[in-house]
Amino acid sequence: MIARLRGVLITQDPMPIIEVGGLGLAVQVSARTAAQLPKSGSEVTLVTYLHVREDHLSLYGFSSEQERDMFLNLLSVSGIGPRVALTLLSSAPLDELQRAISVGDDRYLTRLPGLGRKTAARLIVELQGTIVPKPEAAFVDHAPIFEEAVLALTSLGLQPRAARTAVEKVDLQHLGEQPRVEDLVKAALKSGARS
Repeated sequence: MIARLRGVLITQDPMPIIEVGGLGLAVQVSARTAAQLPKSGSEVTLVTYLHVREDHLSLYGFSSEQERDMFLNLLSVSGIGPRVALTLLSSAPLDELQRAISVGDDRYLTRLPGLGRKTAARLIVELQGTIVPKPEAAFVDHAPIFEEAVLALTSLGLQPRAARTAVEKVDLQHLGEQPRVEDLVKAALKSGARS
């Protein structure tokens, strides 16, 4: 199994290709990981998972072990394959996904792409005891809102790095004490975010 790789990022489109020892490895990543990749030509390190099927090998890369662990947990649920698992990781902040599973919030889960009611229920039943979210105190900061805003901008067609840069430029003081994701996205777009 390939558990980690370090090499030079050759390109990001349509998926990252990382050169390791003269080989160019195509790595499928979530929107969150894509947003954290450096510019092409830079060295990058990813934790990875090699998915093996009879007719195909697919390499998945993650910016953190926590994201890879969540990916593997999702894969353990019957009816969820690598594509759906990656879509879920791209569609929701990791902390929110863990929280929704641990408390059985099927309403939140069924709003995510790729999850119908039956699959969301199965996800809760099979993972509820194994997923332990961070304590509530961890949700006090604005990290989940930043992640959601980056994902929203990416879904609107912005490149992940441009989306993250635009969100980081927003001055939260102008958005009030409890900023909403929509407000952050609007402010980022006004700041001149480009695809």
